[in-house]
Amino acid sequence: MAQSLVQTGTGCQLVTHPIPTLSPDSPPDSVLVRFLASPVNRVDLMVLNNQYPLKPKYTLPPTNHPIPGFDACALVESSTSPLFHPGDLALPRDLGLGTWRTHALLPAHSLLKLPPNLPALSPTDASLIRSGALIAHLLLNNPSTPLHPGDHIILSAGTSTVSQFLIQLAKNRNIKPILIIRDRADPAPVKKELLSLGAAAVLTESELEKELDSSSPAAGLLPKQPIVLALDSVFGKVGELLAASLAPGGKFVLVGLLAGPKASIPLTTQHLFTRQLSFLPFRGSEHLKRMGDEQTERLIGDIARMFADGTLKSPKVKVVEWGNAGEGEVEEALKQAVEMAKGEAGHVKTVWKLT
Repeated sequence: MAQSLVQTGTGCQLVTHPIPTLSPDSPPDSVLVRFLASPVNRVDLMVLNNQYPLKPKYTLPPTNHPIPGFDACALVESSTSPLFHPGDLALPRDLGLGTWRTHALLPAHSLLKLPPNLPALSPTDASLIRSGALIAHLLLNNPSTPLHPGDHIILSAGTSTVSQFLIQLAKNRNIKPILIIRDRADPAPVKKELLSLGAAAVLTESELEKELDSSSPAAGLLPKQPIVLALDSVFGKVGELLAASLAPGGKFVLVGLLAGPKASIPLTTQHLFTRQLSFLPFRGSEHLKRMGDEQTERLIGDIARMFADGTLKSPKVKVVEWGNAGEGEVEEALKQAVEMAKGEAGHVKTVWKLT
């Protein structure tokens, strides 16, 4: 039997149902996959709370409840597509495939194939590639925002998976990332951990605001070198601070909307005329489309090998095994993840181990 965690009117419920099967009538590009691991991303939690413009694409018949989940590592079990064969590992091409389930029938074009014969790669690490390590690589190698050795950049959501992968990748290019984290009672342990990964500096949002306040003496937490690029996953007040930290001619890239789709920042003539800042959007899916399948899969293979040789290390996660979970345990773990995301700064990501 298969299991799916579906969104209901009152929350989410783990449902047991028959495993879907391919048939002679299935479209010629169909793939039956068994999901191995799927992370609970902050975006997933915002979708559950109707705080994000994206919605789940797939539902579970006959009730047609939406299936959440934007990311995963999957094993191909059978296929009518020449692109996939049993035993292939795959990642979602586009976010929104409903990955909080053990099995799914999907169109082949919705998946990206992991190259064969990769060194040992855990399903948990693989599930963090698509919207974690891959996005971090694209942000560092965006043709619209070229970077050079020694450049300083600044990032919001400093404890996020993307940020933690980015500072590891930046180290290889001598790029200096400055991470901004949410205020918390004791930021010292988080700062120490991020600095050990390769961050040039770590500041809380309040500390950054004080550093930029011309009416108060700076504590010297912000490097004196010019900051050429801001990568903002939050927007709102934090985005305003990141824009203020940029050197003249710097570029501001909107990566995500963790503050919600209604968040905004004020733009003035100081931003656009005096300081000549550029404001750019970033959509990972659009970058992957321009790269094409061959280059994307080659890049995914390179990232997978970084996990194997220790160049990349995944952040700490909380693994919840569906197969060993008692009644209501998965739903309770999700409820805890939702509550932690609301109130706890830098909470540990939950990853579903599905088989």
